[in-house]
Amino acid sequence: MEYKHKRRIVAGLFLFLFLILYLFDNLSTPVRVLGFLFGLAIFYALDHMFEIEFELKHYLYMILILAMGILFAPLYSIYSFYDKVLHLIMPIFACLLMFHIVDKKNLTLSWKLLITFMFVISFLSIHEMGEYLIDIVWDMRLQGVYIRDVSGLEKLNLVISRIDDTMIDMILGVVGALSFVVSKISVHFFRKRFIA
Repeated sequence: MEYKHKRRIVAGLFLFLFLILYLFDNLSTPVRVLGFLFGLAIFYALDHMFEIEFELKHYLYMILILAMGILFAPLYSIYSFYDKVLHLIMPIFACLLMFHIVDKKNLTLSWKLLITFMFVISFLSIHEMGEYLIDIVWDMRLQGVYIRDVSGLEKLNLVISRIDDTMIDMILGVVGALSFVVSKISVHFFRKRFIA
């Protein structure tokens, strides 16, 4: 896909989400929309600067990652399992993006999968460390699972402790990345054995 088409898609999303900013009076909505747009702009800039040549499907993966993680952030305090589902699914999308980059190199499949797996797990670890540091400095309650009180006010109840939440997130991230690796290996052997 040419960069001018990618620019049009990104610009269209920017305009659409800026319109959403004016439809909601809540302050967290504009912050989430701006975070989404900033993430998409960074993704496009990296694609363009390093000439990665991501395809439209990769942009859709990134839009899903940003939408589930940033735009739908209020779901974290409504459904206790939402964070856990994301920590299982998002590493798979991240592996799809990273594998596209690594696949262009002249490496064996095992090296490509190892590099992809290690990059995603490293990123997940850095993300969890970042959550810890933000909690220490600004007390934003990123670690732990907090559910909104029955009264519906701002009061949040701790459902899963901070350390348990971090460890479960790490385990689910590893399981998600491993599921990508296993599926790639399975497809490779299936093609090698039955198609080739």
